[in-house]
Amino acid sequence: MLTKLNFMNKKILIRFALTIFTISFYSYFGYMNLIYDVAAQPEIKIQKQLSEVKNVPNTVVKPQEYYGLKRAEIALKEFRKNIVEKPMGCNCGPEVDIYTQGYHSQWCTMFASWVTMKAESPVEDKLTKNWRITNSRKFTEYLQQNGTWHDRDEVIANKLQPKMGDFVIFWRGDFEDNLGHVDIVVDVSEEIGRAGMVGGNLNGGVKYRNFSFVQNYGFLGFGNPEKGDK
Repeated sequence: MLTKLNFMNKKILIRFALTIFTISFYSYFGYMNLIYDVAAQPEIKIQKQLSEVKNVPNTVVKPQEYYGLKRAEIALKEFRKNIVEKPMGCNCGPEVDIYTQGYHSQWCTMFASWVTMKAESPVEDKLTKNWRITNSRKFTEYLQQNGTWHDRDEVIANKLQPKMGDFVIFWRGDFEDNLGHVDIVVDVSEEIGRAGMVGGNLNGGVKYRNFSFVQNYGFLGFGNPEKGDK
């Protein structure tokens, strides 16, 4: 009888210890999320650089750098809003529909297009003449033909880094299916091939990620809508 009680007491103690560990584990990460604001430092950098660009004399014609910084600023503001699809998985919702103009499809490229429009550096769909491009490969073609583009091989060979507001583009699935994803650079890392980026249609929302994009098997390249911005 005593042995049985001891065994039961051990089980209770183990469960209690596991419960305390679980609560502590999730409380720690919840606390870390509260005190570590991933967007704070990029926002400070962007505002500092924007103030420097705005102070340049004769800004009637804005420098190319300005448009990239505005794209980064706008993308971070959208991330701040915690925008998600409603309902999840529908490629729609009150906020998402603003980016897509009600076109319910995978919307990362439309989010990127909307950001260019709001930053006064709009891209344009060749057929519709609208600022909204719906496919990441068409978005890539636009940058290649009308802006500045650096493909994967060039980026790796020359150890190139994107600039604020550049678009990093990936392919996914079968290459021939023309599927992909577009992210907007909002923080340039000192580590070559790494950047902080905001993208739409990530787990159904607008998300921030900081990772080594050049190591991603689907990395196609990066660029921006400004012609000759090397």
